[in-house]
Amino acid sequence: MSLRADILPQRTLSFYNHRTGSLQPDIVEELRNGLWRDYITDNRLYNDEIGEMRITEWRPLFPQITPVMPGFRYNTETGEMEEKRFVPRQYEMTLSLFLSKVERYFAQYEGRKIGVHLSGGLDSSLIIGLLHHFGIPFSLYGMVTDRYEFRTERRIQDLLASLGEQTRYVHIEEHPFYNLLDRYPFHQIPDSYIKSLDPATALVDKAKRDGVEVLFGGQGADTLFVDAIPAEQGVISFNIGNEFTVPWEEDLIYRPREVELVSFYADPDIIEAIYNLRLGKGADPWKLWARHFFRDFTPSELSEYHYVADFNGLSLSGLEQAKPVVADLFEEAYELLHHPIFSPESTRVMQETNVFKFDYKLYSAYCARISIAVWLHALMEH
Repeated sequence: MSLRADILPQRTLSFYNHRTGSLQPDIVEELRNGLWRDYITDNRLYNDEIGEMRITEWRPLFPQITPVMPGFRYNTETGEMEEKRFVPRQYEMTLSLFLSKVERYFAQYEGRKIGVHLSGGLDSSLIIGLLHHFGIPFSLYGMVTDRYEFRTERRIQDLLASLGEQTRYVHIEEHPFYNLLDRYPFHQIPDSYIKSLDPATALVDKAKRDGVEVLFGGQGADTLFVDAIPAEQGVISFNIGNEFTVPWEEDLIYRPREVELVSFYADPDIIEAIYNLRLGKGADPWKLWARHFFRDFTPSELSEYHYVADFNGLSLSGLEQAKPVVADLFEEAYELLHHPIFSPESTRVMQETNVFKFDYKLYSAYCARISIAVWLHALMEH
């Protein structure tokens, strides 16, 4: 089999080449020359098990090639991966000063057509409320479902819908999670963030048709609103590239459609402002401080009540529907890598597995396997 001809590099990634001793922006040529055959599947499964918060401990995926993920740098002197940490300064911060910073932040997008994710959660709803407060026009784009566990989010979405110049919905049942696994665009390394291609693409396509140039999301707000913020200077820092962005979607969905995906909470000034507003406060899993402090910018349903959204049911439903495609992908992966996790026996076990009984660990391991098969399929002509 030969590599597809339409492959393009991913801007958020870079790669350290141990043979040349240099950092390079992509490994497209190496993949064309057969690097994919040397992919170390067992190391990938290990890395996925310890998680993305421990990337500095990850094992190599290729001999002599080390991927450098967003938020990290490769130290050529020590031979180790290092995090890029943003250390916020401490200074006086009030709601009025915060709003001034937000107004300056939004000013950089003046003249560009703005969209915002309409998730029904606190984080994106606050962005919507702040834009509305400053009289900045925007459109809204949300994934919706009528499933019972999302009744609260749907209520918030309906409350905010009227604020958008246009409000567009993508029904997840029509674009389920883990759909189109055999139609993924080329990507240089497997990534477990594969479930949302269909709904996310449908959403961005709607925004593109409306002329949206910038689409705001709430990635990273959990770090700012949930984690404890110690009062001591320098105790806390943030890995913006790893915690506050969605590079996979940026590279493979948004950028090819010329729509910029922007996390409001990834801006250093915004991070610093919220850090100082919460200085000295403990962990807040329900985001009670944020709900109260920003109550004038969000619906009362968000400021006076708290709840936790759970996409697990939708994810597992999508995985169940995708089983026939996964079986075909595993068969192809076995032909290419000959690794036992893709063997006919493993495929048979996968087909007979009740995915609705997965705990988080099993779910993650299962998706890691699928992501490798998806990557191989996306590399090849088919």
